[in-house]
Amino acid sequence: MKNQEAIAANIVVHSAMSEYYNEVEPHFRPESISRVKGIIENIHTKTRFKRVLDLGCGTGFMIDIVKPFCDEITGVDVTQAMMDRVDLSGECKINLINCDTATVEVPTEYYDLATAYSFLDHLNDLIPTFKKCYSSLREGGVFYADLNPNLYFWEKIKSLDRSLKYSPIVQREIDAVYEKDKEIEEKFGISAETFVKAEYFKHIKGGLSEDDFKDALYSVGFKKVNFVYHWFIGQAQMINSDPENKEVLVKQASLLHDHLIESLPVSRDLFKYIGFIAEK
Repeated sequence: MKNQEAIAANIVVHSAMSEYYNEVEPHFRPESISRVKGIIENIHTKTRFKRVLDLGCGTGFMIDIVKPFCDEITGVDVTQAMMDRVDLSGECKINLINCDTATVEVPTEYYDLATAYSFLDHLNDLIPTFKKCYSSLREGGVFYADLNPNLYFWEKIKSLDRSLKYSPIVQREIDAVYEKDKEIEEKFGISAETFVKAEYFKHIKGGLSEDDFKDALYSVGFKKVNFVYHWFIGQAQMINSDPENKEVLVKQASLLHDHLIESLPVSRDLFKYIGFIAEK
C-alpha cells in the first residue's frame, strides 16, 4: 500500500508541476547540466554505451544529455504529463514507457547504461527498482544515479536549534527542510501531505546514505560502487551572487568543491546531494 501511495502521490505532484518543471528545478541550470554531462562523457569514454535505460525520466533531463552519445534510449516514468515534455528530436531512437520502475517490462541484459536522476528519493523501496535495473543491464553495464538528498547533510540541518539566528546560507537550508512543502502547496496547489509522500526518502526517511545505497546495490548483485557528492552548502548562492562574474565564481566554487571532495569522509555532511556509479 505504501508503494502505491508513493506512486499516486508522485503522479499528482508531477502532473501539477510538469508545465513549469524545467524552469523551477535548479538542476536544469547550465552549471548543473555541465556537471552531469562531464560525468556522462567520462562513462562513455570507458564503456562506449549505445543503449540506455533512464529510470524516472521525467521531462527528459538525462535523455537530453545522453542522446548525443547513444543509439537508443528507453525512458520510464509514472507521470505521463512529464513524459509529454520530453524532446524526441535527433537521430537517437527514444522509447517512452508510462509505468513504475519496479514493474516495467524491459529487455534483460540489454542496456549498457542505466540512469536515475533526481528520482530515487521518490521511491518507497529501492530494492525492486534496483533489481529491475540490474537485470536490464548487460555484464559490465553501468548504473549512474544522482541528485539524491544526502542523509548526513539533512541530519546536520535538522539538528540545529531553529530558535537561533543563522546566516542566510544556513537559514535557506533550514527553510528547505521545514517550509518546502508549504511553498509547493502555495505555488502548485498540491497538499503538503501529498508532496511529502512523493519524496519518501527525503521527507519521511530523512535522506539517503552510502550505507543505504551499498546495502541495496550489493544485495541485487552490483559488484563495484563509487559515490558522488556534490552541491556543498552555499554553492548555489556563491555562483549566482554576481551574474556578471558568474564564470569566475563557478571556477572558484569548483576549486572549493574539489577541496571538500578530497576531505571526504570528514566533509560529507557539507554536501546536499549524493549519487553513485555502480558496475554490474
